[in-house]
Amino acid sequence: MSKLTLSPSAGVPSLLVRKSRRVVRFLLDTGVATQIAAKRASVSGRKCCRVLLLSDGIKGTSEQQFAPLRRFRQTIASELGLVFEFDSTDSISTISKEHLSGYAAVGLKLAFDTPAERAAVLAQTLFDAAREAGAKCLVFDGDDDPCVIWPEVINACDTYIKKHQFSDLKAYKRGYHGKTNLTDYAHQTFAVDFSANIIPETLPLEEDQIAKIALGWNIGLDDKIYDLSRDLSAADLCKPKTIDISCRASVAPDTWTYGMRNGAVKAMRAFEDKMRVHAPDTRVPQQEYYNEMLSSWLTLSPFGYGELCWRDFEAILCGSILVKPDMSHVATYPDIFIPGETYLPVAWDYRNLEEVCVGVLQDTELRDQIRHTARQRLLEALTAQNFVARLESTMKAAAVLNA
Repeated sequence: MSKLTLSPSAGVPSLLVRKSRRVVRFLLDTGVATQIAAKRASVSGRKCCRVLLLSDGIKGTSEQQFAPLRRFRQTIASELGLVFEFDSTDSISTISKEHLSGYAAVGLKLAFDTPAERAAVLAQTLFDAAREAGAKCLVFDGDDDPCVIWPEVINACDTYIKKHQFSDLKAYKRGYHGKTNLTDYAHQTFAVDFSANIIPETLPLEEDQIAKIALGWNIGLDDKIYDLSRDLSAADLCKPKTIDISCRASVAPDTWTYGMRNGAVKAMRAFEDKMRVHAPDTRVPQQEYYNEMLSSWLTLSPFGYGELCWRDFEAILCGSILVKPDMSHVATYPDIFIPGETYLPVAWDYRNLEEVCVGVLQDTELRDQIRHTARQRLLEALTAQNFVARLESTMKAAAVLNA
């Protein structure tokens, strides 16, 4: 394959832009921003519903679940009357009914590696006080997978908001080896043992627990993806396609995801004599990574710690068709996983990868239609209007807003 011609700033903003964004995001998280949101809710004539969100702030990727709430908080206040406030879980030990008076709902977010006993105590303490104050009790689960790891926590709350959930809710009625359905797959397929892991097994849920699960929104609304949607120029998107399929997803053999990731790379390299394959096993700067996607007709995105990763959305924004193990078992938003319309599903063992890739590369009309459809739908999902609609649905499911 010929050497990539690097765009000097493809998808990577200047230092000044990055600093200005940090300032804006800091200001969106201040008491002044909260006051403005409350005023906008009042002026709109809607009933003001205050929602307090408490997080341990430990996992950055998990914290990004709150990013669109901050980004669009003024529009949210005007359109829905919801005013979000943010605090730390450190305050839970001293929290009382009086502290929570006036809130329509109280939300909790904890890192996945919080010990189950501690997670249960924090949830019960917070939600006991919330119920005394007449507030709904919400858990925001920022995990990368559809499973629920704390039965005690879901017992304590009213609604358990997931970034994505099983499309067939019966899947919650079975247990899994390790933390997720994917660790279970790695165990069944590659004999990976999770018995000594921090989360050795995931227990099945009961009907009343499953009924509490509500769909929220996924990492496609993270700041990283939102920024990329604004940073790619028309010139970037017109880069010549010098790669048929690319995938930069290699991991060390002792990583539990190795079987899934290595299987993808091996499947690609099996037909590199028939098409232009790019499957390096090293890390590169962000700019070069985006240039690879901008230069690729197809981007293969294998599963990792969860089904979704930033690559899924980055590839689409870069005008590359997303190729991914079949996602039909997952319900999520933004839903960029519509077979043959916004992505190309392949078997989890990649046995049909070559067939799928050859088919779309030969059908230039279908190829361009999928690229453009996926990108347009993702850009629409990144707007305030579409997020407000998603949030309204989630908050109605949680009975914070009237259905």
